[in-house]
Amino acid sequence: MSPTNCPTCGGSGYLVEEHGGALVARPCSCRIPDRATRLVEQASIPLRYRKGYTFDPFKPAHPTQEEALMLSRRFAEDYPVLPEGANGLLFLGPCGVGKTHLAVSILQEVVVRKGLPALFVDLNGLYREIRATYGRTGSEETEYDILNPLVESPLLLIDELGCVATPWAQDTLHYLVSQRYNEQRPTLCTSNYLDSPGPGETALDDRIGTRTRSRLMEMCQTVLMDGPDHRKR
Repeated sequence: MSPTNCPTCGGSGYLVEEHGGALVARPCSCRIPDRATRLVEQASIPLRYRKGYTFDPFKPAHPTQEEALMLSRRFAEDYPVLPEGANGLLFLGPCGVGKTHLAVSILQEVVVRKGLPALFVDLNGLYREIRATYGRTGSEETEYDILNPLVESPLLLIDELGCVATPWAQDTLHYLVSQRYNEQRPTLCTSNYLDSPGPGETALDDRIGTRTRSRLMEMCQTVLMDGPDHRKR
C-alpha cells in the first residue's frame, strides 16, 4: 500500500504517538517495504534481477538449459539440506544463456520463499570496492570488512568468475573461495569461461587460477549451458 492511500496515517507516512510524556513520530507501516523486498535487498540482489530473474519466466532454448533449470529447481527445493562435498553449482557457458538468471532464481527461492539468508556478489564490483579501501586510514572500511560477510554467508552467489585475471584478483578470489571451501559453505558461481574452450579462447583456470578452480571442482557441480544469446533474441 502506498502512503497516499493509507487509512492508518492518512497519507502522511508517519504516526504520532505519546512516549514518555512526549509526542514522537514514527514511520507508518505503509512506508516499510514488505518482508520479501527487505530480504532481497539484504541479499544485495541487483534491482535489475529482482523481478525478472525467477524460475517461472525462464524458457529453455537448448537441452542444456532444460537440464540446468532442473538442477537449479532441485537445489532450491533441497536447500539447506545438501550433500557433503559438492554442495554448490557452477554455471558455465557463453553470454546470454541464462547462467545468472538461474543462479539468482535459486537465491530468490531461498531468500523469499524460505526466509533464509544469502548474498549476491558481482566480482567486478567487489574488486572495485576493495581497491577503494586501499590507502584509507583510521576506522574506515577495510578489505576484511568487505570480504568477511561473503565468507560467512550461509549461501553465496559469486557472479562473473574470471572477469578480472590479474594476480591480485586471483589471490582475492582464492581467499574467498578457500575460506568457504574450508567451512563447506554452499556456493553458487557463474562464468563465461569454460574448462575446455575452443581455439583462441581462454580456459577458466587461466582466468581464476588453478588452485581456485581445483577447489571449486570439489565444492560445486559444474552445470554447462549453451544456446542462443537471449539478449539478442
